[in-house]
Amino acid sequence: MQKDNQRMELGKGVYMTVMTDKKFKSNSFNIRFLVPVEEKRASAFACIPFMLEDTCTRLPDITVFNRELARLYGASVRGSMGRIPDCAVICFSTVSMADKFALEGEKLTEEVLGILLDCIFDPVVENGKFPEKQFALKRQELVDDIEAEINEKRSYAAKKANQVIHRGEAAGLPLRGEKSTAEALTSEEVYAAYKDMLRTGRVEISFAGFELPEGCAELIKKRFAETERGDIYVPSWSASPIKDAPETVIERMSVVQSKMVLAYKYAESRKREVVSVMGALFGGTPFSFLFKNVREKLSLCYYCSATVNKNKQTMYIDSGVESANINAAREEIERQLSLIAAGDFTDELLEQTKLFVICSVKSVEDNPRSIADWYFRQYIEDGNIESPAMFIEKLGKVTRDEVISAAAAMRPDTVYILTENEKED
Repeated sequence: MQKDNQRMELGKGVYMTVMTDKKFKSNSFNIRFLVPVEEKRASAFACIPFMLEDTCTRLPDITVFNRELARLYGASVRGSMGRIPDCAVICFSTVSMADKFALEGEKLTEEVLGILLDCIFDPVVENGKFPEKQFALKRQELVDDIEAEINEKRSYAAKKANQVIHRGEAAGLPLRGEKSTAEALTSEEVYAAYKDMLRTGRVEISFAGFELPEGCAELIKKRFAETERGDIYVPSWSASPIKDAPETVIERMSVVQSKMVLAYKYAESRKREVVSVMGALFGGTPFSFLFKNVREKLSLCYYCSATVNKNKQTMYIDSGVESANINAAREEIERQLSLIAAGDFTDELLEQTKLFVICSVKSVEDNPRSIADWYFRQYIEDGNIESPAMFIEKLGKVTRDEVISAAAAMRPDTVYILTENEKED
């Protein structure tokens, strides 16, 4: 299978990574602006993807905009918001059929890219701000998103726990801000944040697909060259400091099922492949310690899983429990980690876990968007660029002693519990 990866600089703080593979039948662009997570501007930045994803000066009406995408064989253009450790990522993306498969030889990729660039650089503006009617609708979409997170108690608990786990760090700030902040947004504030994103955001562009048509990179380069760029934001993060003593926070509200989030942190940096395997062994597979014992055997949780963020050197355990089982579940989760730290697992289970993680990494190359995400995180988070195949090779070499050492290094940091209101006598 023919594959080709290359990276280029297209302007001040603007980088493009190209990944092509003839097995793909579509082409995908992701243009990501990296900006700081700041309490005062979180909601303004979060509103930007809503404002830019479905209109531009050339196609100012949503109906006309969608009709044009339909003409281009059902291509899509969308905006989204995410984060990597301590910075926000405002992303604009496209997916379109590769030019080779167009019935009449249309230059689909370039046309769809042109629409995306128009959305970013030439939005609908009135009197130096976004149109009030359109802005009011998009602001409400943002508020609805925040409300949905509050109503979905698992995500709400994760958000609130994160604020405790990473208190004093950008990683602990709500990515979209609070509901009250979003409701108070003005069109002027969002437009100012948008202009600042264009001027100072670190830009990472990914292309993944069948083939990058000639001229696309130059088109992107030209649009950024026409845009004023100032001091470019430099993403940075560090390990989350371990609290002197574990902190427990209990929040009560009307819930049927309690949520418990635990955080463990480790002081010394560990290899990515080692913490990936250790985390999967502990709570990342259908045969992990947490799933097999805490959930299935003892029935202490409705769900219980673990993930590790290497950059923040933090492991998160997310669980749903009956209120009466909170203490028992917590104690059993801690005990299961101590078993791994003591080496109380078979070589067969370790190999099964490694194969599970390896299969997950292999699936990254199944579609253009996931492979683009892989390399984006490589360039931004790790700085040590490796293909999925290279990482798979490292996973296969993870040893029993390395897993034991990683588990033993975990230190309890935070317990966040969302549980039912106290019953009146």
